[in-house]
Amino acid sequence: MIKDWLADIRTWAACLIAYCAACAGAVACTMPGTPASLRGILFEHVPTDIDAPVVVEATIYDATDVSYAHDGTFSPITLMKARVDRVIKGSIDAKYFKIFVYINSCAHVGVGRGIVLGTLRDDPQRGLMLEAIQKADMRDWSKEFFARHVAIHDAAKCEKNDFGVRECRLPGIGLESTQP
Repeated sequence: MIKDWLADIRTWAACLIAYCAACAGAVACTMPGTPASLRGILFEHVPTDIDAPVVVEATIYDATDVSYAHDGTFSPITLMKARVDRVIKGSIDAKYFKIFVYINSCAHVGVGRGIVLGTLRDDPQRGLMLEAIQKADMRDWSKEFFARHVAIHDAAKCEKNDFGVRECRLPGIGLESTQP
């Protein structure tokens, strides 16, 4: 009987350790101030250690979480609308375009202004979109760049739509604001 009890204790201890290890890894990205939680898509300067076919300076004025159908599967993404301020590398022949990233708890994405790197993808429903690289480290931002980003973020109007999905928009910027 004591042998059974010790075996049960060991089993429960192993399960508890495995559970705690799994939870600690999952929470690491969402904890403010951890290196993984400081990743995003906006760079202050063009990084020299990341190669991408497209590099643009852009103002992201709209961000919405949506489901993205690709190859018969659905993935949660953040779809952003952006204004091209300057093309640094690659060819984007439009003043406005869409950017997307796969949603994860380790990345900060949304409205803002900066350098965005990525690969162009042609989506049959949404048209040409830039799949952004999520390797920008916010700790590398200067105080001035961070302050500008905070001001842009604070100017955004964020609300939940009818489906309970968060949408953020910068008023007065974008293709929608230039049309009557």
